[in-house]
Amino acid sequence: MTTGSRHQLRGFSLLEITIVLALLGFVLTIGLKSTGAYLSAERRQTTVARLAGVDAALVNYVALQKRLPCPADGASLPGTANFGLERRQADGTCLVLLGVPIMNRGVVPWVTLGITSTEALDGWNNRITYRTWSDLSTGFTLNNALDMTRCATNGTENGTVPTPTAVCTQTCNTIADVAACTQPSNFLLNRGVAVQDGAGNYILEPLAAPYPNPLVRTPTGAAYVLISHGENRGGAYSSAGQPQTGSPANGADEDFNQNNLAYRSYNDVPPAFYVDAAQNDSADATHFDDILLHPTLMSVITRAQLGPRKVQ
Repeated sequence: MTTGSRHQLRGFSLLEITIVLALLGFVLTIGLKSTGAYLSAERRQTTVARLAGVDAALVNYVALQKRLPCPADGASLPGTANFGLERRQADGTCLVLLGVPIMNRGVVPWVTLGITSTEALDGWNNRITYRTWSDLSTGFTLNNALDMTRCATNGTENGTVPTPTAVCTQTCNTIADVAACTQPSNFLLNRGVAVQDGAGNYILEPLAAPYPNPLVRTPTGAAYVLISHGENRGGAYSSAGQPQTGSPANGADEDFNQNNLAYRSYNDVPPAFYVDAAQNDSADATHFDDILLHPTLMSVITRAQLGPRKVQ
């Protein structure tokens, strides 16, 4: 074999190696993207399942206690006192620590609910944010606040919202008392957490008739809102109690849902709300990867078997 032939074969071999390496790089790139997409989808599925599990635990708690728990402190550290426990004051409202209401940085109180700390994390190992109606006179964490068994579907009493310890008229026992039986609509009036979609339309809005927003079909508020802050983690508390910064940065709608911010109440002026928008992976102001669960007040009460009855 001549020297020229050997050089030709050697050059051809290097070309082959280059082609093979390029193909391997392409295959690995596709594989990594596929693996990343698979992991992201798997974590979303885990998150949806855990939100459903927390929802079931909250309903079970309501069935036993006739109220919702206050949140746990998202900034608390493992091994410290009250870790994973609801932070509630003697008057039934949620604790204020160093001037900051616990609702402002609240997460699911897993110990209080009897679930594991892992079950209160989303698929990205961040604590699930928990918000519920917080008010001294009509809040859902007050004693007996979600007991509608003494409200009546055929009741005619429609006065002011009852007191925290007797949210439905306590003398509502017989048909003779029907005029004193609280109407379910009165019990629900202006109570609950408001939720909008990404277009600015209310999904849940606790209003009385007439409804100023024609897009509202059934005016009602959420009993609570559970929020996973998604793959970008922006606005979450980690499992170690650290606030997370979004990467990519939070979109405009995600900013409404961040933890470590003031509780958003429909009683605010103007009314405040949480946002449940369509998923959007764009790395700009339209980015939205939060995952929310927000059952209505009546659905939680009904599942807890504390709903209104018809007086006989």
